[in-house]
Amino acid sequence: MHQLFRLVLGQRDLSRAGDLFSLEDAVIEDCLSEALEEIKAISCSLDYLTNDNDQAVVEICITRITTAIRETRSIERHGAALVSLWESCLEHNLQPQGKDEDTPHAKIASDITSCILQNYNQPPVMALAVPVAVKFLQGGNKELSRNMSSYLSLAAIAKADLLAEHTEAITCSVLRGNHMLLRVLPSVYRKQPEAIHLHIGELTAMMSQLEQPEQQHLLRLLQMVAKQHPPALSSLVPSLVGYLSDPVLNDAVLTVLVDISQASPASLTPFLPTLRTVGERSPALLGHIAKIHGAVGLTSEEQAHSSLVYLVSLLASMEHSIHHTLLLEIRGLTDRYSSILGGCGKDIYRMSNSFTAIARLLGRRLEADLVAASRVEDETEQCSKPCDLESGAGDGDEKLQVKIQAFEEKMGGESEVERESEGGSPGPQRRHSLGQAARDERREMRFNRSKSLALHAVRSRSITSENGQEGEGEELCPEVFLPEGSPCPEGADVPAEEPPQDSPGPPSDPTPAVDAPQAPCTDGQTDDPRERDTLWVHLRDNEEEIKAFCADTVKRIPVPDQCVVDDSNRGCVAKFSFSCPLKGHYCLYSKSSFTLSSRQPHLWIHIMLLSQQSKASEPLSSDDKAVQFLRALWEKPQLKGLHTFETAMTQATFPHKKDLDSLQRHLEEVRFFDLFGYSDEEGSWLCFMCNNPEKATVVNQDGQPLIEGKLKEKQVRWKFIKRWKTRYFTLAGNQLLFRKGKSKEELDDSPIELSKVQSVKVVAKKRRDRSLPRAFEIFTDSKTYVLKAQDEKHAEEWLQYINVAMAQAKERENREATTYL
Repeated sequence: MHQLFRLVLGQRDLSRAGDLFSLEDAVIEDCLSEALEEIKAISCSLDYLTNDNDQAVVEICITRITTAIRETRSIERHGAALVSLWESCLEHNLQPQGKDEDTPHAKIASDITSCILQNYNQPPVMALAVPVAVKFLQGGNKELSRNMSSYLSLAAIAKADLLAEHTEAITCSVLRGNHMLLRVLPSVYRKQPEAIHLHIGELTAMMSQLEQPEQQHLLRLLQMVAKQHPPALSSLVPSLVGYLSDPVLNDAVLTVLVDISQASPASLTPFLPTLRTVGERSPALLGHIAKIHGAVGLTSEEQAHSSLVYLVSLLASMEHSIHHTLLLEIRGLTDRYSSILGGCGKDIYRMSNSFTAIARLLGRRLEADLVAASRVEDETEQCSKPCDLESGAGDGDEKLQVKIQAFEEKMGGESEVERESEGGSPGPQRRHSLGQAARDERREMRFNRSKSLALHAVRSRSITSENGQEGEGEELCPEVFLPEGSPCPEGADVPAEEPPQDSPGPPSDPTPAVDAPQAPCTDGQTDDPRERDTLWVHLRDNEEEIKAFCADTVKRIPVPDQCVVDDSNRGCVAKFSFSCPLKGHYCLYSKSSFTLSSRQPHLWIHIMLLSQQSKASEPLSSDDKAVQFLRALWEKPQLKGLHTFETAMTQATFPHKKDLDSLQRHLEEVRFFDLFGYSDEEGSWLCFMCNNPEKATVVNQDGQPLIEGKLKEKQVRWKFIKRWKTRYFTLAGNQLLFRKGKSKEELDDSPIELSKVQSVKVVAKKRRDRSLPRAFEIFTDSKTYVLKAQDEKHAEEWLQYINVAMAQAKERENREATTYL
């Protein structure tokens, strides 16, 4: 062992301990393991807990040793001795003594943890460390558990095998509240699935208690279980369905439910009505919901019929993006239970490229099945030939066939249908006339207007049939099937068009079906054009709820005045500005603003939109300047989200509570609430001076202190050595004055000029040293001051007044600059 180490450790000489840092790393590298053994002996002695000198010596020596190990990269050589000292700490009390005061052995463990576990990518070291690290998870010290969790998460990425045998202990730690370890479970699941299956119900029940990143790790685990062992989740379907109301979770949860439905469809049956409601609220999720209906429908013919009615209604009314999924599920059900369509399913699918026409025919077939079983049998017999749609439907179906053929002749632009599987050659591609684009646009408008009518008609026909009525002559909205030249039944002025000259189809009958009452047809020209604005409709429908939400939320979270996107792409992506609206005589922000850099710009933009709406006298539309400004911010390349602005704003009316809590914590971290407070009288956020005019008057009198009292100042340059000196501090004007001693009468040292202070930070939550719960740092361009108050309340008071004085000094400079200009 090096002579200086022998002196410091053998004689517990604290006065020479600092000299260890003057030695070169290479000089002491050979004796580090021996020194660690000596430290272990000292820390295990009976009087160690009461001997402050020994504790200081050990703390300094450990810091020097871990520094040398890192610099010389000799962790593999000294890892065994380091882990041995680390593990010895488990034999002693690690529970904090008093508020945030770590025990001596907890401090040793904390200092060693990072030195060992930062080598998470070195298997030999981790093979020694992981078993000990897992034991610390059960030691009861939350700070140590948090540190272990961070490193174990990295170890799981580099070498999951090392953690697999500890899956049970890791899972139990998660259930005790160590949520950070959730990210480890997906990595070890494949190695130890049974250990996780035992607790999967308890883990799922934690979903609402988790932050959003932790929820994503749990959802990833659930998706893995659903893929590899879906029966393990079948009993959790009620809980999972309950999370579908959360717009952040619903897509991932539905993915899990789809996998469960493939293995245990009966567990989803009671929840189909709930899933349909979710689909109405969030159409983007209908693809998943259709797959679940398809899986449940395969369990019985009765369920198949019920699922088909729903899927067909979607086929007639939903946008084209999910049509392929719908047809696959419908085809799967009709192939399994061919009697539902009387054996004519293939001919129906082959008949047309029009989704609405297919939906129409399927709807009639489903209705026929409900009317009479004998009629279905007749249709089955008649469909032994290629189904010509006349079987079982009579004259009404013959008229329908003529109208559908005419409709499709006029639709134009249908994709080429290949019949290679039938042994035929591809049909000719229909050519387009010059006016085809205009006709396509008008046809799309009519298709959109008919969506809700088609859905209503399909459901109405099914209900009528169940009541014993044939409903033979009832038709869907004629606009869906009428040729383009047909007049609207309600007299809407839809211009007729001649069929294309190059179209080989027969001329169509412009007369609408007259064999039954027809659904009303709405002319788009008489509608309020704002009805087509999804944002306007959403804000109109939720206007009162938005006002109530903003009235409550604005008291917790301020609304930014401005937002500027940082084009540098460094760290934070957006900067939000807050000002004081009162702008009194002593206002802190009359010429400037409080600036907040945020990593959650989309959340702030959502709040800004809701605030704008709460103040408006009528619903905002997409054309309003305020909305266009927010949309432009949303669509900045740096802020590009998963959804468009309108989709994101309408998908979830309000931000999630956990997101709002996250914003509030961020505001606390940047000390926003030191400088601003909500005024019920003004109904807005005012700066400290405008909120407290009596203090403003006192503070701005020459020589009047804002706050004064005793603080402890750290004396030693090494931050791991805890030596403090009590001094008397006074905060007045632009200066923080302090005396050499505890008394006001002693001579002043050089004051701290607040205008030169770069920042003020709390020490307690930023450093691993938990013995500084009441400390804060003041950074100037030339020096850093570490100060500690007598308790947290006084520390918060000092921090607030220092921040206020700093803001006041900067505001004074801004005013002087403005006056000079």
